Amino acid sequence: MVAVNVLIAGCDEHRRQPDIGTQSPSIHKLQRLNALMRDSDLEDTVRAKLENDPHLKLADLSVNADAVRNEVTLSGTLRTHAARKKAIELAKSAKPGVAVNDKLNVKPGA
Repeated sequence: MVAVNVLIAGCDEHRRQPDIGTQSPSIHKLQRLNALMRDSDLEDTVRAKLENDPHLKLADLSVNADAVRNEVTLSGTLRTHAARKKAIELAKSAKPGVAVNDKLNVKPGA
């Protein structure tokens, strides 16, 4: 009877332990990096990249970030599709694997 109780207790303990092997190591690295980088840090990094581009520096763009989800949302109006593409590329280069939500408008002559 004691052996049965030990066996049952061991099985129950196994169920309580998290399954560490279900996520890939790259996901763990990304989660740690996200935890270290706050939303404002990610926003500042993206803004700095946009301000270093002479065409985007003058644009009135909004940058909102969610560092935990590793996402950045860009919004505002640009004059050309090339400027829009450049803004998205620069935002993506701010942090590895960052997703960019594009809410940019293109209005020539704006």
